[in-house]
Amino acid sequence: MKKQTNTQYDNTARFDGQRFGKLKVATWNVRGIAGKTEELQPELLKRKIDIAIITETKKKNKGSEDIGNYVTIYCGVPANQWASSGVAIAIRKDWKHKIQDYTWISDRIIEPRKKY
Repeated sequence: MKKQTNTQYDNTARFDGQRFGKLKVATWNVRGIAGKTEELQPELLKRKIDIAIITETKKKNKGSEDIGNYVTIYCGVPANQWASSGVAIAIRKDWKHKIQDYTWISDRIIEPRKKY
Protein backbone atom coordinates (compact mmCIF):
# COMPACT_ATOMS: atom_id res chain seq x y z
CA MET A 1 0.00 0.00 0.00
CA LYS A 2 1.38 3.38 -1.01
CA LYS A 3 1.85 5.92 1.79
CA GLN A 4 -0.30 9.01 1.34
CA THR A 5 1.14 12.41 2.09
CA ASN A 6 -0.47 15.77 2.39
CA THR A 7 1.38 17.69 -0.33
CA GLN A 8 0.06 21.00 0.97
CA TYR A 9 2.58 20.76 3.82
CA ASP A 10 5.40 18.77 2.20
CA ASN A 11 8.61 20.86 2.17
CA THR A 12 6.78 23.99 3.31
CA ALA A 13 6.41 23.66 7.06
CA ARG A 14 9.14 22.12 9.18
CA PHE A 15 9.15 22.36 12.93
CA ASP A 16 11.59 21.85 15.83
CA GLY A 17 13.54 25.00 15.06
CA GLN A 18 13.54 24.64 11.29
CA ARG A 19 12.62 27.48 8.93
CA PHE A 20 8.94 28.29 8.44
CA GLY A 21 9.02 30.80 5.62
CA LYS A 22 11.37 33.50 6.87
CA LEU A 23 10.54 33.08 10.55
CA LYS A 24 12.41 30.53 12.65
CA VAL A 25 10.51 29.46 15.76
CA ALA A 26 11.67 27.04 18.46
CA THR A 27 10.53 25.68 21.80
CA TRP A 28 12.71 25.03 24.82
CA ASN A 29 11.70 23.45 28.11
CA VAL A 30 14.28 24.99 30.44
CA ARG A 31 13.09 23.36 33.70
CA GLY A 32 13.82 26.58 35.55
CA ILE A 33 15.36 29.62 33.89
CA ALA A 34 17.25 30.90 36.97
CA GLY A 35 20.95 30.84 36.15
CA LYS A 36 20.33 29.92 32.50
CA THR A 37 19.74 33.34 30.94
CA GLU A 38 23.43 33.63 30.03
CA GLU A 39 23.08 30.36 28.10
CA LEU A 40 19.83 31.36 26.40
CA GLN A 41 20.95 34.13 24.05
CA PRO A 42 24.05 32.40 22.60
CA GLU A 43 22.01 29.24 21.86
CA LEU A 44 19.24 31.19 20.15
CA LEU A 45 21.73 33.21 18.09
CA LYS A 46 23.77 30.15 17.15
CA ARG A 47 20.64 28.44 15.82
CA LYS A 48 19.33 31.67 14.22
CA ILE A 49 16.06 31.54 16.16
CA ASP A 50 13.71 34.49 15.64
CA ILE A 51 11.15 33.57 18.29
CA ALA A 52 11.50 31.01 21.07
CA ILE A 53 8.72 29.72 23.29
CA ILE A 54 10.30 28.88 26.63
CA THR A 55 8.37 26.59 28.94
CA GLU A 56 8.66 25.62 32.59
CA THR A 57 10.60 28.80 33.44
CA LYS A 58 9.57 28.64 37.12
CA LYS A 59 9.75 32.42 37.08
CA LYS A 60 7.45 34.42 39.34
CA ASN A 61 5.23 37.37 38.39
CA LYS A 62 5.00 38.75 34.87
CA GLY A 63 6.88 41.29 32.81
CA SER A 64 9.49 41.69 30.13
CA GLU A 65 13.26 42.03 30.07
CA ASP A 66 16.08 42.34 27.60
CA ILE A 67 18.46 39.42 27.25
CA GLY A 68 21.11 40.52 24.78
CA ASN A 69 19.63 40.57 21.26
CA TYR A 70 16.25 39.33 22.51
CA VAL A 71 13.36 40.82 24.44
CA THR A 72 11.66 38.27 26.68
CA ILE A 73 8.02 38.45 27.73
CA TYR A 74 7.33 36.17 30.68
CA CYS A 75 4.48 35.12 32.93
CA GLY A 76 4.68 32.93 36.00
CA VAL A 77 2.90 32.31 39.25
CA PRO A 78 2.25 35.11 41.76
CA ALA A 79 5.18 36.02 44.02
CA ASN A 80 3.59 34.36 47.06
CA GLN A 81 3.29 30.92 45.37
CA TRP A 82 5.81 28.15 44.85
CA ALA A 83 7.17 28.50 41.30
CA SER A 84 6.19 25.31 39.50
CA SER A 85 5.47 26.54 35.98
CA GLY A 86 5.88 29.65 33.86
CA VAL A 87 6.19 30.53 30.22
CA ALA A 88 8.20 33.07 28.23
CA ILE A 89 8.51 34.22 24.65
CA ALA A 90 11.94 35.38 23.51
CA ILE A 91 11.69 37.61 20.44
CA ARG A 92 14.77 38.72 18.52
CA LYS A 93 14.91 42.52 18.79
CA ASP A 94 14.74 43.07 15.05
CA TRP A 95 11.38 41.22 15.07
CA LYS A 96 10.06 43.11 18.10
CA HIS A 97 8.43 45.84 16.00
CA LYS A 98 6.19 43.18 14.40
CA ILE A 99 4.43 42.50 17.70
CA GLN A 100 1.52 44.88 18.29
CA ASP A 101 0.87 43.91 21.90
CA TYR A 102 0.44 40.89 24.13
CA THR A 103 -1.75 39.62 26.94
CA TRP A 104 -0.70 37.48 29.86
CA ILE A 105 -3.40 34.81 30.12
CA SER A 106 -1.90 32.57 32.80
CA ASP A 107 1.38 31.11 34.00
CA ARG A 108 1.21 28.84 30.93
CA ILE A 109 -0.18 31.13 28.22
CA ILE A 110 0.94 34.44 26.71
CA GLU A 111 -0.98 35.76 23.73
CA PRO A 112 1.10 37.98 21.41
CA ARG A 113 -0.62 39.82 18.57
CA LYS A 114 1.17 40.52 15.30
CA LYS A 115 0.92 43.85 13.50
CA TYR A 116 -0.77 43.77 10.10
